[in-house]
Amino acid sequence: MNKMETWATDDTIPTPKKLPQPVGYRILIRPVPVVEKTKGGIILTDKSREDQSYLNSIGQVIVMGPECYSDRKKPWCKVGDWILYGRYAGAKISVQNVKMVLINDDEVLGTLENPDIISRNI
Repeated sequence: MNKMETWATDDTIPTPKKLPQPVGYRILIRPVPVVEKTKGGIILTDKSREDQSYLNSIGQVIVMGPECYSDRKKPWCKVGDWILYGRYAGAKISVQNVKMVLINDDEVLGTLENPDIISRNI
């Protein structure tokens, strides 16, 4: 049985030191991985993980292009912030086997103090 491909990398793998520099108004994000098992230890099915992936497009801003929010008085986010973005937003890339997403600055839907405030447990 094939394991479902989720576009996130386990938190135990560090973010690479050498990263692509986004151009213009683009933002490089590291998505939060989906929960693989319940608090009780039950391993989730591929369908459950896929549903979770669909509902949770959360990531941390890693690098911002030089023109991000240049047309606004105040930026919506900054490097290190946790953000919400659309599931189909941006381009998915893999940097040294770490999955990342490159989005436009206007594709940020919201910011979070902590990604844990969004329920990811099933």
